[in-house]
Amino acid sequence: MSGLRERLGRLRGPAAAGVTPPPPAEAGGEWAQLGAHIATSPAGSFVMRLRQYGADSVHGIYRLRDLADVAAQLSCFHDGDAVVRLEELLFFDTETTGLGVGAGNVPFMVGIGYYTGELFTVEQLMIRNPAEEHAMLVYLQELLGRYTHIVSYNGRTFDWPILKNRFVLNRLKLDDAKLLQLDLLYASRSLWRNTLPSCRLSKVEESRLGFERLDDVPGSMAPALYFQYLAEKDPAILQGVFIHNEHDIVTLAALTIHFGKLLRPDVNDLDLISNLDSEELFRTGLWLDKMARPAKAEQYFNVLFEKLMNNTTAAQSAEQETDFLQLATYYKKIGQYNRAIELWKQAILLKPASISLQLEPYLELAMYYEHREKDLGQAVFYAEEAWARLWRRRALHRGDRKINEIEEAWEKRLARLQQKMRKKEMSLRALADSYPSSSDKMVITKRKKAPKPTYVSEGLI
Repeated sequence: MSGLRERLGRLRGPAAAGVTPPPPAEAGGEWAQLGAHIATSPAGSFVMRLRQYGADSVHGIYRLRDLADVAAQLSCFHDGDAVVRLEELLFFDTETTGLGVGAGNVPFMVGIGYYTGELFTVEQLMIRNPAEEHAMLVYLQELLGRYTHIVSYNGRTFDWPILKNRFVLNRLKLDDAKLLQLDLLYASRSLWRNTLPSCRLSKVEESRLGFERLDDVPGSMAPALYFQYLAEKDPAILQGVFIHNEHDIVTLAALTIHFGKLLRPDVNDLDLISNLDSEELFRTGLWLDKMARPAKAEQYFNVLFEKLMNNTTAAQSAEQETDFLQLATYYKKIGQYNRAIELWKQAILLKPASISLQLEPYLELAMYYEHREKDLGQAVFYAEEAWARLWRRRALHRGDRKINEIEEAWEKRLARLQQKMRKKEMSLRALADSYPSSSDKMVITKRKKAPKPTYVSEGLI
């Protein structure tokens, strides 16, 4: 800790020469049992705990230094040409006294993490009472000028607004106009909202990063433990909160590596793809397409397409039905109708094993043949199939208003298609009648070629 001042000075450069970092730890302080110390500055004092991870540090399946290789890929999280540099990422998480975002919710602990080369540093700032909040915020105010991106997990809508409120209440200026929020919660939901039981950070790190916390203090208990500390003044009460917050910060770095690796355009992910289920394949493909990685997205969709078309056993048909339809919808959106048609037809073949009344593939095929192929016969065929399916299940849904509306809609569609077919047949018949038949043409030709009769008067002449 004795070299903290020098290290901060070197990192922040000449432009920050006027900034005074907190002094080294107090020897023998009561916070030493937690690896923390009392940091004092002209603005006041607060508790600081500092942890450093070396070049070979591993968190779950990822080595922390690997972020240097993929940090530039994170630029596609934002529109424009926002360049992402490793040293300008600030990992951020708070522990608060409540769950709301109002003025009464105080962040009693702020955890931050940052890279300096291959070294990853975690700083945890904690206030022992409300009077120390000002000093902690002043330290953060001086620190934030070094960074361009704030990496968090639900920080954009929770942690950061709370922190901004505290700056306002303490009459401190926080200029975050140039700070870009990189909130990994939204990316996690895009990939795993239907795959994992929860998208909480601890669940994501356990299932996708390979890191399992032992005897972890959940974040929901942090407020109660802090109030207990305020009553008893025993730092040991907060040991679990410090460890929980530290894990959150390091997990943010590992999760950033995970998304950075997914976004690399020049890397083939077939080894990773082979271990994913259908839902995650589809969600990852959609996310990559949204993040301007269409070639990588196509890898995931191709694998999913082959997986669905080659594995159509009846036992799995009910689970696959949604996979077929959502992938077909994607191919329809990008104009690959050949694949969409295959998926819709295969979804119909799975229907006998499905108890759901899913009419989407019938509707899509009816519309496709009516409007794109102009094949009214096929359009009527799929409309009649849908109507027959509705009719067979009518007894199960008798009196259901929604089902009645669906039946009415299909009845109108079928009637309209049949009317169009009749009109087309009548127009073709009328067109055929307007032209002479082949036998009539022969008679006309013979008549034209017959010799002109010779009349008596002409012979006399």
